[in-house]
Amino acid sequence: MISLKNEETHKRLIFSTILSMMINPKKAMKSKIDQIPWFLSILVSGLAFGLFFLQTGLDLFKTGLRSSNIIFISMGAGLAYGLIVIPLMGALLWLVLKMFDGEKSLSWTITSFSLSYSGAMIYGIFGLVFSLVFGWKTAIAFGVGGVLWATGPIITTIREITKGKNGLGIILATVIGALVLLSWTLLANI
Repeated sequence: MISLKNEETHKRLIFSTILSMMINPKKAMKSKIDQIPWFLSILVSGLAFGLFFLQTGLDLFKTGLRSSNIIFISMGAGLAYGLIVIPLMGALLWLVLKMFDGEKSLSWTITSFSLSYSGAMIYGIFGLVFSLVFGWKTAIAFGVGGVLWATGPIITTIREITKGKNGLGIILATVIGALVLLSWTLLANI
C-alpha cells in the first residue's frame, strides 16, 4: 500500500512538473526539478519529438508525398531524437555553460533541458488528436508551435545555470531552436 501511494505521489509530481515547465518554468526549476530523475525527463522529450515527427509523417502521407511507411519511420526518428539528441544537447549546453561559471549539475541540466519540451509534448498530443479526428495537417501548427514554446523554458534553464545572464540565454536558446528546426527539415529527405 505504501509503494502505491508513493507511486501515485510520484506520478502527480511528474504531471505537475510537466504543466509547470510549460506555464511557469522558473517555479518548476526552483521547486521540482531536483525531484525528477533525469531518465524520466528524457521520456518527455522523447514523447514530444516522437509525436511531432509522427505528425510530420502523417502530413507527408496525407499529401501523397510519401507512402504509409513514413509514418512509422518518422515516429521512430522522433523518439530517437528526443531520447538521444535532446539529452546530448543538454549535456553540450552544460559544458558550454561551465565556461560561464554554470553552477548546476549535469543531471539537473539534462533534466531541465529535456523537460523544456513539456509544452511540445502537450502540443503533440493535441496535434495528433486534430490530425486523426479532423484530418488536419498539424506538423507545422502543433509540432513547430510546441518546439517554439520550448524556447522560453530553455532560456529560463540557461538563466538558472548562469545566475541570471539573460543575453546568453537568448543567444543559446535561439541557436538550439534553430538546430532543432533545421534537423526536423531533414526528415522530409529520409
